[in-house]
Amino acid sequence: MRHTTCYLLLFIAAVLTGCASGSALVTGQTRPAIEDHTAVRILTEMPEGAEEIAIVKASSDSGATQQGSLDYTVDELKKQAAKVGANAVVLTGRDTSSQTVGVPVYGGGTIVSSSEVEIVQGIAVWVD
Repeated sequence: MRHTTCYLLLFIAAVLTGCASGSALVTGQTRPAIEDHTAVRILTEMPEGAEEIAIVKASSDSGATQQGSLDYTVDELKKQAAKVGANAVVLTGRDTSSQTVGVPVYGGGTIVSSSEVEIVQGIAVWVD
């Protein structure tokens, strides 16, 4: 029983911690990285005169709520944009999908957890 409790606690910690990942596909001229990714703005329309740098995508299953997971994903999207020197991201898509994870428990049985995965994508741009 003691091992089951340990595995359960580790599993819960892993589910609550979650993770975020992201990527950038460079499509234009990169700029020096922006150190403070929180300065990257999120836009819903392409501003006039914006210079396209990359297509960025991020996903996350972190956060206790759907809003928390979305916030974590947008933060990762900003990090990806900042790496290529973009000061803004024009959102082009968002999707939510379900993910189910099963962890075998010592002594038999399985602990099953389901979570929502947020996926956000956009165009990283430089705006004067």
